[in-house]
Amino acid sequence: MVHGVLLVGRKLLVRASIGTLAVLGLTSIRMDSKPTTAYLLQYSRDGCFAYCGFCPQSRSSRGRRNYLSRILWPLVELNTIVDRLKVGKVFKRICVQGVVKPWFHVELVEIAKTLYPLGIPISISTNIVPRSILVKYHRYSDMLGIGLDAASPRVFREVLRPGTWESYWRFIEEAIEVYGKGNVYVHLIVGLGEEPRELLEVMEKVYLIGGRVSLFAFTPIRGTLLENKRPPSLKYYRLAQIVNYLLSRGYRLSEIVEWSRPLPRIKKGPWLNEDLLEALLTSGCPYCNRPYYNEKPGRILYNYPEKNLIDKYRDYLWRQILELTTF
Repeated sequence: MVHGVLLVGRKLLVRASIGTLAVLGLTSIRMDSKPTTAYLLQYSRDGCFAYCGFCPQSRSSRGRRNYLSRILWPLVELNTIVDRLKVGKVFKRICVQGVVKPWFHVELVEIAKTLYPLGIPISISTNIVPRSILVKYHRYSDMLGIGLDAASPRVFREVLRPGTWESYWRFIEEAIEVYGKGNVYVHLIVGLGEEPRELLEVMEKVYLIGGRVSLFAFTPIRGTLLENKRPPSLKYYRLAQIVNYLLSRGYRLSEIVEWSRPLPRIKKGPWLNEDLLEALLTSGCPYCNRPYYNEKPGRILYNYPEKNLIDKYRDYLWRQILELTTF
């Protein structure tokens, strides 16, 4: 252990999503869709020091530590990943996701620094760090992800996110100053207990200050504090996707949303054309498609990892969108 960075014989250990390892030829699994981003996760022997009620990495979880959402993340040496990536650029981006542990920011910088010479764009997903660390992150990454996760102060407290609602918003604004507008993605989990209006308004706030939104559907995982909570309805998630898509293109909530219960509706307007089907693609950094992160293959998808899957079900998905409109 050097400055809190886990080394084994001077070899840095990370977790990698099972899909990432399969694309690299390090394991063999059946894949209906392949990840276009290589997903890596910091390793911590004791799990993440945060207590988030939805996460199997959390200290509050009794579940398996080699999972994140519903995906298996085996342990691997970082150099093994690097050697495979040198053979050919099979990924268009690398995403390095952090956990809370002593000196985690030192390790994140070390991981990104090791990957940087490959010439593949890097995203870092982090918890709150000082501005000086953000600057170090930015030397090796062009995009930053921030897990706000909850869409209201109340839900933030209920799911036991670390820090405070206010401290996260200060950090988001500082990250945008360092990385530039459009290069910071705020992660929001749909279905943690927020009101739909809270979710849509916090999404608009992110865009107004120069950030972008990456949406996730809440996924109950065995062993976590929220294992018995139900995932969001598909209709609610589709609403969030459509609003996120339109906000990212410069529209305001007042233009596109009519407030009603139980769900707001999408107003009639020029935005209602079949280009809107792109809203159903996975949202996140460029080339982030996270296949089946929130659902099992063969089930109805919250996030579509490829356009060809949307084309396959175009009529069915367009009807889902029309069900959310005001006419």
